[in-house]
Amino acid sequence: MMIDKTIVEALLNTTSAKNMVGIGMELKPYELALHMVQSLNNSEEYGYVVMGVSKLHNNYAIEGVSPTLLDRAKEPILAALSLISHEVKVTYGNVCISGKNIFVIMLKNSDKVLSLEFTKDLESQDAFIKNVVGACLNLQARKLYYNSSEDERNDYIGDILGAIGYAVKDQTRRGSSTIGKDAGEVDIFVSKDGLPFTVVEAMNLDYVNTSYINKHLDKVFSYDTAGNKFNVCLSYVKVADFDSFWGKYSTHISNYSYPAPLLSSDTSIEYGYSELKIMKTNHSRSGTTVSLYHICVRIH
Repeated sequence: MMIDKTIVEALLNTTSAKNMVGIGMELKPYELALHMVQSLNNSEEYGYVVMGVSKLHNNYAIEGVSPTLLDRAKEPILAALSLISHEVKVTYGNVCISGKNIFVIMLKNSDKVLSLEFTKDLESQDAFIKNVVGACLNLQARKLYYNSSEDERNDYIGDILGAIGYAVKDQTRRGSSTIGKDAGEVDIFVSKDGLPFTVVEAMNLDYVNTSYINKHLDKVFSYDTAGNKFNVCLSYVKVADFDSFWGKYSTHISNYSYPAPLLSSDTSIEYGYSELKIMKTNHSRSGTTVSLYHICVRIH
């Protein structure tokens, strides 16, 4: 695919083209994904998202963007594409029109109805867990992450959550470390309205390493200084027998002596995937019931 300057110029001369979305400069992945889907939900062969223009009554005014936008566009574009329900072919680059540089993303249309895979509900814990599951499924399908480090996988999950709209910080020094000397590093810390929302503690596992798992379970409670309504323990699992792993893991989780006393455990949470398992433990913390979700995603 190649971007045809004459086609882009013709699209900018009208505001009635349904396969083009003209915006100022927007590289936030979730908003970018919305624009992409909007440009593609029509009968035209290609959709266009054009940055550096503003909509007038009958056409678009070319305001221009810096040519260096190209250098930082790849990551948010890939993040935006990962939020769309089906794979989309894309090309992008700078185009000069009337002496001004604009940035064009050209996408090949699909015979499938495209939508965003994630919910924009940023308030509830159920929606957050659903979005984490969606991010895990995206990671699971990408060969790039088959042999990655925990940090690289955490970066991907954090990027997706940030793209959806959550206020995410990774490797945030917060709370106390397991040896009690320095502040520990939270894998993924999510806030809402400037206040703590949830903590995600992650680990790579290739068997039920109970001492290693226990260390991370304790970390969740030491990092969560506020006492969040819920937190997440996320495991990237590389094993041959995932069903056997899950049986041993869930049994250990249900019998572990947590820093906050265990009240109950729930293994009935079901998203319909054989290679991703989830359960929830409920705990008593200062007289309040809080939850810890345990998500295990198999990395093939």
